[in-house]
Amino acid sequence: MKANLPKLALFLACFTLSSLSLADEITLLATMGGKGVFQINGQKKTLQVGQQQSGFKVVSIARDSAVVEAANGRQRRLGLGEGYVAATETKTDGDGSLVLTPGQGGHYFADISINGQTQRGVIDTGATHLSMSSKVADSLKIEYKSGKPMLSQTANGTVKAWLTQLPQIRIGTVTLYNVDVGVRESVDNAPILIGMSLLNRFQMKREQDLMILSKKTY
Repeated sequence: MKANLPKLALFLACFTLSSLSLADEITLLATMGGKGVFQINGQKKTLQVGQQQSGFKVVSIARDSAVVEAANGRQRRLGLGEGYVAATETKTDGDGSLVLTPGQGGHYFADISINGQTQRGVIDTGATHLSMSSKVADSLKIEYKSGKPMLSQTANGTVKAWLTQLPQIRIGTVTLYNVDVGVRESVDNAPILIGMSLLNRFQMKREQDLMILSKKTY
């Protein structure tokens, strides 16, 4: 490790990602903003959030830690000197967890995938349902108008809305089935609110600034 890396949060986090033919040795050397400096099989690489390299993906970068995702979809927070061995078996829909780091304003965000389309969502424990505007629902190809008509209270007053059920959605790397979703009549592009109709499928806990969602088993 070079000693002349100014203003970087320097730390080591070594782990092995196994595959059928080889194991990649990865070391996280430093972080700077939304990027991490990795040493991968002896070669230094700078990766930003969302980039993939040698069977793992960078999910988030914090000042003194990083969250990575292995090829099987499992996520793990790596701290100073922490080692990690990621198995390569396929992750089933009945298992899974997400590790979320706070974004702008201290909010927690996750990707929501519906009908092959993906939108950003924000965790909102005060919301009853997974909810979104009709414009966002249209982009996700949701047939919401066949759902139950209802009214929704917004900052601009009461608007028409619908309550429907999605047969399958994906939050991050975890698949869920038969999730209630509320759609309000609006053309805004506000993020999806990830409310309790989805969050009640998980055990939620906080570790320092992290939110960890572990899928419940029934």
